[in-house]
Amino acid sequence: MPKIPTFTTQARPTTETASITSNLQIPLNTVAGALSPVTKAITKHAIAEKDLENKTEALKLENESLLELTDIFEKASRLDNKDQALQLVQSESKIIQDKFSNLASNKAVQTSFNNNYLAEVQKGIFKVNTRVSTNVIQSLDNEVSKTKNRLLTEAFVSKNPLAIAELKNDLGFLYEKTYKGRVDVDAYDKLILNIPNEISAFEASQEISNNPKQAYLNLMNKNKYPDLDINKRIRLTNEAKSVLVPEIRENYKNFAAAAALGKEVPFDFNFAKEILRPKEYQKIVQEYDAIKDTVSNVSIINSITSKDLSKATDEFINDAEQKYPFIKSQKIKKIYTDAVKNRNEAMAKDPVLFLTQTDDNLKILVEELAAETNSDMIVKKKLALTDVIVQKQIDMGQPNYQVKVMSQSQADSFVTQYMNGDQNMRVMMLQNLNSEFGTYNSQAMLQLSEAGLPVTAELSSFFNNPKVTEKFLSFDEKDEQDRLKQFAKDNNINFNTLRKDVRDNLKDFEGAAMRGSAFNNSVALEKIDNIVETLTFYTLSGMVSGKSENAARKEAVNLINGSFNVQETFFIPLIYDGKSIASSADFIAEKAGLIKDFYLQDFDAVAFQSMDEDVTEVELTEAMTDQMKNFGEWRNKSDGSGIIYGIVFNDGSFGPVVNRDGENLEFNFDDTTLSIPGTDKDIDVEIRIKSQKLDPRGAYPAIPESIKKQEENKQVKITRTR
Repeated sequence: MPKIPTFTTQARPTTETASITSNLQIPLNTVAGALSPVTKAITKHAIAEKDLENKTEALKLENESLLELTDIFEKASRLDNKDQALQLVQSESKIIQDKFSNLASNKAVQTSFNNNYLAEVQKGIFKVNTRVSTNVIQSLDNEVSKTKNRLLTEAFVSKNPLAIAELKNDLGFLYEKTYKGRVDVDAYDKLILNIPNEISAFEASQEISNNPKQAYLNLMNKNKYPDLDINKRIRLTNEAKSVLVPEIRENYKNFAAAAALGKEVPFDFNFAKEILRPKEYQKIVQEYDAIKDTVSNVSIINSITSKDLSKATDEFINDAEQKYPFIKSQKIKKIYTDAVKNRNEAMAKDPVLFLTQTDDNLKILVEELAAETNSDMIVKKKLALTDVIVQKQIDMGQPNYQVKVMSQSQADSFVTQYMNGDQNMRVMMLQNLNSEFGTYNSQAMLQLSEAGLPVTAELSSFFNNPKVTEKFLSFDEKDEQDRLKQFAKDNNINFNTLRKDVRDNLKDFEGAAMRGSAFNNSVALEKIDNIVETLTFYTLSGMVSGKSENAARKEAVNLINGSFNVQETFFIPLIYDGKSIASSADFIAEKAGLIKDFYLQDFDAVAFQSMDEDVTEVELTEAMTDQMKNFGEWRNKSDGSGIIYGIVFNDGSFGPVVNRDGENLEFNFDDTTLSIPGTDKDIDVEIRIKSQKLDPRGAYPAIPESIKKQEENKQVKITRTR
């Protein structure tokens, strides 16, 4: 038996004593016994710590798996079939469970995860089951609603008499096979009893959509929709009113707008009282009485000749002041003055639009033209309509230089289409313009030019030469302009210098053109600039083809100089409506001169008003005659169709003279008659010779051969030019 080991220790007293030797011995089993509680505590702590690690890992796996499991629950909850939902949860949840279970580091973690995961799956299945039950009911209700709407639509939208007759039975059968035995008896009976109410409500709703006014009237009639319950009837009545309010407001606006144009459109004032709120109704009632009493007179204001406009308007206002109380008469007065203002502004800005809005006959012609499909008839009806439009403006006293042949929207549309078209399209449009407007082509071209049509188009229309047109239209393209400018640069030709040379050669034409457009210099100047620019490109184009600069420039400027007979204050085109009138140019110039020198007094011009109230009418007339002789001159009309006579004032402005019939002293370039405009007299071709005999000191130009020849052959057609 081995000896028990002993430890020998030496100890030193803490106080000064003699050395002591200790031979104390302690057994090992005694030490182990002393440490046993500590060992047990450590072992127990290690076990608890491992358990915590396992729980933590299991909880982490559970949280991560639930993120994916929740998506499965959401997907299953959207289904309306419980078997499909359960199958989806079971199959997909098993895949997720296996995935995360295999990630466990030990059996304990795996077991803990599986237990907790399956518990979550069971809770999820319960929630899914509840959601799917709701879905089943909603899906069933949705399908019932679809079927019900189909039956109602077939009856009241498709207007199927058989479907209407069977509708009540069809809905009853639908509810029976769907809900009977599945809902409580009271709920089912209530559903069946409500079928007539449902049918009436749907029928009323359809009528509100199609004819809200009639629907409102029916809903207000207790004998209509007898099966409709009171709450539903009130709700539908309010719905009909909400639809009708903006409709009535719009109807009243149309009524007022039409009245302003002299048109009477129906407006149910009594019905408006039922629908509108009292405050809004009272506002329009105050306007309505005044408007309805003025419609016929406004129609007269919009169609009467301008010379009678002021007198007629004053009579209407005086009549209203005699007939109505002050407040109403003042409202009527405002309506008349606004109508006059609107007419004047519209006739100055867009007379064609105004006339088609106010003249029923014109409106019919416009509608007939829009409905026409035969191309030949379209051209004929277009020409006929233009004739009526022009004559209507003349009858209303519109100055000839302000007569339009198309509305502003038509002009804008033409220009837009022209600018977006290729060269072939542009040529075709210019040709069609000629055929559509005939003798009014000049007025049409003027309007289109004001709307932005390039000057190249106007020149092309004037010359009516395919080769020239092709060149002019090519200059509209920037690529062609850049090509010609590059040619000039490559040949040391200064574009601006060449442009100035071209303009210098057109100074006589430019002077007459600018003089005739003194009332709007900016427009005339822009047009001259564009013509000069075009002819500069034309010159460069000629040089590209081999001509010298002088020859090319001469050819370009001669397009203008060779096409106009330029007088001191106006010019005469040698081409008019695409035809040469060169043989008549001298006659036109002499006719203008004879009228100015000998026949101004015969025109019987109306004198301009004087600021001095003491000046008599006789004195005004004498002053007017003197001004016409000393300060009057002929100028080109703005539409290029002829010349017009007027007085040049101190500020440089030009005022066309007008006779007592509201006619201007003017005539067109194709008027080769001897008639004196605005009179019933003819020019005496011998008047210069006769006047020379009376006053030998007078020096007058010889009578042109064209006038002598017309007189000798007696081929002159006497007409009165308006």
